Amino acid sequence: MQSLQGASPSQLFDPDLPTASAVLVSLSCVATRYAMNPSEDLALLGCSLAQTLNAPEYAESGLITSAARQLLREWQELLQAHQTFAMQQAVSEFVTPSATMQ
Repeated sequence: MQSLQGASPSQLFDPDLPTASAVLVSLSCVATRYAMNPSEDLALLGCSLAQTLNAPEYAESGLITSAARQLLREWQELLQAHQTFAMQQAVSEFVTPSATMQ
């Protein structure tokens, strides 16, 4: 659903996912896979789909607009948690055991 007839789609709009329902189904599949096996790649994909859902073309109702914003915040938090964990792991690899036992 495009917001304006004849207007070019926003950069967030994905023509392969033409409706908010299609984006939500894709996001649901990613969320299920993430729940079974959390990974940064799936968090990144979920974040990307949630961002896509925020395109004006998908603003079919206030509920979808509100849900899109909430989903984006939650996927961004998950992605940030993965990135923070990865950074902590990288830092801990540089700390030698002798340096921590003083």
